[in-house]
Amino acid sequence: MMDNGYMKFLNERQTEIVDKINEEGSVKVSQLSAVYRVSLETIRRDLEKLESLSLLKKIHGGAISTQLDSSTEIPLQKRSQTNIEEKVKIAEEAAAFIEDGDIVGFDASTTVHQMTKLIQGKQVTVVTNSIPITLDLSTKPGITVLLAGGYVRNESMSLVGSSAEKVIADYHVDKFFFSCTGFDLKRGVSELSEEQAKVKEKFIDISDQLFLLADHSKFQSKSLVKLLGFEELDYLITDSGIGVKDIQSIKAKGTNVVIAK
Repeated sequence: MMDNGYMKFLNERQTEIVDKINEEGSVKVSQLSAVYRVSLETIRRDLEKLESLSLLKKIHGGAISTQLDSSTEIPLQKRSQTNIEEKVKIAEEAAAFIEDGDIVGFDASTTVHQMTKLIQGKQVTVVTNSIPITLDLSTKPGITVLLAGGYVRNESMSLVGSSAEKVIADYHVDKFFFSCTGFDLKRGVSELSEEQAKVKEKFIDISDQLFLLADHSKFQSKSLVKLLGFEELDYLITDSGIGVKDIQSIKAKGTNVVIAK
């Protein structure tokens, strides 16, 4: 719960919003509007007031905790429990693109982590900076894992830094599967952590095909570091929570869109 010193300035809804963002790390205007059955503009005014009290930081389409900055990620355990059904379905669609003999890149996202149980039995090489993915795949027959060196980020149990970037730069991968903090029609794909963004940028540089795995909750959200535009992305694999017109707009930018069923 928040400091009681702010209680006199807030109504019940605003208090709950602060508690929610402190627990989950981020919120979306559209989700809050649906939960509290008030207009989007009402939620935006709530967020403006809460930002003025330094209780959160507004971003496009929502807000993030003031405890999150370019060096902070939402902990792995919390992310792994968010929109799990959508993540599993997206991972199933993504795994279907992997063929025997492929060299693939996996980032440290929880959505991509769902793919590990789906590619067992295939003959593939996986390059990753994720410790959990490495542990899941390292003993599986037919799968070779190359773990990028670097220092450990406890929040995501991943390896980042110049050492990891240099290791990745020496390889080539056929297909890179990754997620993001947010994706937006104008800004493209973005990431909250600058360190994670640099690692993903190295993967992007060495990859023939790029597959973004992102559920609808990340749509129309912008974050700190832009990774790439939709015109550079080969596939977006998402769920049915994104509107038909928005899907058409993404396709118009040259990205193939796969909707997980």
